[in-house]
Amino acid sequence: MRDEDASRELRRSILLTIAVVLTYVVVGALAGVVWERLWSPPTQVVQQHQLYYTDYASLRRVFSGTGLYALVSAVASALVALAAALLTRRRELLTLGAVIVGSLAAAYTMHAVGVSLGPADPEKLAAVAADGTRVSGQLVVNGKTPYLVWPMVSLFVLSLVFFAAPATRSRRERGDTSTEPSEADVSEPSAG
Repeated sequence: MRDEDASRELRRSILLTIAVVLTYVVVGALAGVVWERLWSPPTQVVQQHQLYYTDYASLRRVFSGTGLYALVSAVASALVALAAALLTRRRELLTLGAVIVGSLAAAYTMHAVGVSLGPADPEKLAAVAADGTRVSGQLVVNGKTPYLVWPMVSLFVLSLVFFAAPATRSRRERGDTSTEPSEADVSEPSAG
């Protein structure tokens, strides 16, 4: 019977891990859609197959893609981590591993979905476009650190939940086989 219980517990743990990782990937894809929808592409003009920004406001939009990526990913990762922490309270280490893997997968998925929905690479368009043609800039993330927002926020929220409201466990789950306090030996310690 113990082998059957252990097998059932292993299956539950594997399904839980898969569910957390898949949830992160799905939310990462949705966050990529939100990221692309919130972003306004910079406008560039083609001159002799080179790209030039039309004005300062357009140049500012180049950096808004990175800022929006960080903002959307912070909110999305906090929500998923909170749900994962509350739903998997008795499997802290397993949840930690699933959240790390899932948040990294979500960061990649969000970027891939957002960029694929955004405008095409303007460099390729400029190579064949006539002078004066206006093209939209590409959705990009500048630098590597914005990709760390997913795992950092997820781990922060996870630690807050686990430390602020730890799960209570029954004696059987902890492996505690001691007797109840009413049945414990309450005799006087021997002097000597």
